[in-house]
Amino acid sequence: MAPLYGTYSIMGVMRKITVEDKAVPIFSVHEVRGSRRVATRKGASVVVNLAAIPQRVPCLIIDRSDEGFRLRGSFRLRRGQVVEVIPSDELRSIRCNVVWVGKPGSKQEGEVGLRAL
Repeated sequence: MAPLYGTYSIMGVMRKITVEDKAVPIFSVHEVRGSRRVATRKGASVVVNLAAIPQRVPCLIIDRSDEGFRLRGSFRLRRGQVVEVIPSDELRSIRCNVVWVGKPGSKQEGEVGLRAL
């Protein structure tokens, strides 16, 4: 069998195949993340600075963890962009950094991953 290269995922478990096909430690998604996600369907707002003018856009919190959020909404964000999340049941805003943006046509279209700063 020819050696395989790269990283692939099977049912949420990451495996790495090397040239010699040596065994490499396997980490589940939860071990890599460091904190558990809590699924929630809660309304919120995202404050985005567009041309130096803050704009508040409604969204839905899909899940949250100690480290950040996954949101769904109709907004255009870029990786690295700093935004503020205002959950509907909290008085304070949470400053976050955009970590990933769902690709068009994928299951994650319209979703973003945010890390709390």
